[in-house]
Amino acid sequence: MPRINQLESLKVFKAVVECGSFTQAAKRLNISAARVSKSIESLEMELGTLLFNRSTRHMLITESGEQCYSRAIELINQWQELKEQLLESHHSPVGNLRISGPMTWGLLKLAPILNDFMDQYPDITLDVQLSDTQVNVLEGQYDLVLRITHQLDDSALICRKLTSYSMIACASPAYLQKFGQPLHPSELTNHATLIYAPPGTPRRWMFNEGRKCFEVLLNPLLLANNSKLLHLALLANKGIALVPEFIVSDDIQSGKLIAILQQFNSPNLNVYSLRPSDRTPSHRLKVLQEFLSQRLAND
Repeated sequence: MPRINQLESLKVFKAVVECGSFTQAAKRLNISAARVSKSIESLEMELGTLLFNRSTRHMLITESGEQCYSRAIELINQWQELKEQLLESHHSPVGNLRISGPMTWGLLKLAPILNDFMDQYPDITLDVQLSDTQVNVLEGQYDLVLRITHQLDDSALICRKLTSYSMIACASPAYLQKFGQPLHPSELTNHATLIYAPPGTPRRWMFNEGRKCFEVLLNPLLLANNSKLLHLALLANKGIALVPEFIVSDDIQSGKLIAILQQFNSPNLNVYSLRPSDRTPSHRLKVLQEFLSQRLAND
């Protein structure tokens, strides 16, 4: 029988734990039950501990086995990632990337960038999920999470700021002609306001006056968790909204919307890329991150 190496022993051990028996593990790995048994014996000798308590009817994993299993998963994944990195570093990037991003920004800004990325890297398959509901980055469902927010909470994630957008208070000419134009943010309480507000978000807008930052509490006409819906309400003369520049810049330039309160700045909206700190990025992920960073920096 060929010599069994430690990496193979870890793979066999992982299969035994997940299948619950030597026989089922052998079927999964397409090797003999004798080789499975030899692999486990070899691993136990190497580690100097029992990994399973075995009897004629039962096989139970020991406490040492539990510890070994969690580490085996990490080591096998790291080995697989290393192989992928070395292979990709000598060839054109290939493989799958799963990405999460916000809906409106994803459609308006991310989509054209990814179209160009696919032209340049045709062997990378993208799985893009857009939603205005924040996903849990640590669950590991995504290789990269793109998030647009004013400020990130402190975390153990690997964060990279990609770009920033200014916030613009604006309304349609018809609305302002009918209800007048506020000259100070405090006057917004007398107007119909359209607020981006996912569940639990305070109904307020933040402004800067010189070095002073202050908030205006609002009683909005419309609350929505999607900026495109607010954009459509703006164009329908429904009120005033504070929205990112990339949503309304073309309409302001064409005169469909008018920017107001321009002397009162609001905190910028930043775009971040997020990924777990305990996962080594693949070569294809690094390529995507650099592509996004360069394109958004020149946007």
